[in-house]
Amino acid sequence: MALIAMAAGIALLIIRPWDRFYSGTAGAAAESSESPAAESADSSPSAKTSEYAANKAVNSDYVGHLAFESGLVDQNVVQSADNEKYLNLSWDLQSSTHGAAFMDCRNTQDDQNLIVYGHFVYLDESLMFSPLHQLKEESSYEANEIIKFQFENETRKYLVTDVFYYEMDSDTLQYYYTAYDPDYFRLYYQSVKAADFYDTGETLTLDDRWITLQTCVRDRDDLRLIVLAKQIGS
Repeated sequence: MALIAMAAGIALLIIRPWDRFYSGTAGAAAESSESPAAESADSSPSAKTSEYAANKAVNSDYVGHLAFESGLVDQNVVQSADNEKYLNLSWDLQSSTHGAAFMDCRNTQDDQNLIVYGHFVYLDESLMFSPLHQLKEESSYEANEIIKFQFENETRKYLVTDVFYYEMDSDTLQYYYTAYDPDYFRLYYQSVKAADFYDTGETLTLDDRWITLQTCVRDRDDLRLIVLAKQIGS
């Protein structure tokens, strides 16, 4: 039964919404390697620079480290020339059904919306982006509202604004653009607020920069869980 469950999980995860959106503006088994802790004992800028360099030496696709302050998710993030490479490859280039957390191949760090994908792991919901599902409960929000994304020369701080299900092929919940024009953003964010599991008390505006975290939903290949978080500091 475990093998059947794993096969079902893999089949679900290879249904990829990004196949449909290579334009940028409106108008993602226990062998996976563990990522380092978000904050080492020495969290000075020089230590972070050294950690970045060490990880970059392991994999030139490494772009940074993403972690909730609570530890809910704590992953190295990679980016390749396509959105296929890390579906079954860990950040340190080991074969893994868990894959890696990876930034959309279209993104640059200066984009309005940084999109990061991570697998839902059927056999262990503590791994990869599976714990994001805890945010569907309002009682989990306050403890898990802050995310940090450490790049080579900058650590950005984000505040979770929205948690919702994206229905595949939705015309109004298209979370996957790297930038939004005003008309579509208004439609999109109205739809986000209508789809939210609860009101966080926070909002996005077109002037914000934010990250979008995406993962799968158990036994629902028609849905994706989306977590939005706006940048509040660096």
